[in-house]
Amino acid sequence: MANVTKEKIAVKQLSKYGFQNEQGVYVNWGKALQEDKSRAGEIGKVVPGLTFEMDIYTAASGKQYVNRVGEQIGAPAKKPVSVTPSATPKATTFVASKSSEMSKDEWAAKDLRISRQGVIQAAVQAVAPLVALEHVFEEADKLATQMLEFVHRK
Repeated sequence: MANVTKEKIAVKQLSKYGFQNEQGVYVNWGKALQEDKSRAGEIGKVVPGLTFEMDIYTAASGKQYVNRVGEQIGAPAKKPVSVTPSATPKATTFVASKSSEMSKDEWAAKDLRISRQGVIQAAVQAVAPLVALEHVFEEADKLATQMLEFVHRK
């Protein structure tokens, strides 16, 4: 039998359709609470780690829905920390260790691999809608080769 009760519920974590209480039971937002735009703030104030007084509708199936979010019970565990940005950003420097240093040839090879991958992806995307499926690879290969010649032209 369905009924509505007023309960004190501690929120453990939020979910897509509601939240999970400390007992591990998922509680969904009630239809009326979701559809009433003037009460949208009730859903927004529910955060993990806090306890609220809520009107809970329990369906005949045992599924629970929140009809109303009441007052918060107790103080939050931690107060939010406000951070003010500094006027000038701090410069960061990258220092490579000896084990991760790459030679010019290794960088050039890496750059070539990255260029080839980008060109191949662009070529396949360009020709796929224009040619028959059995000819996509051949046409993409031709286009990619021309694009790579253009990219590496000096």
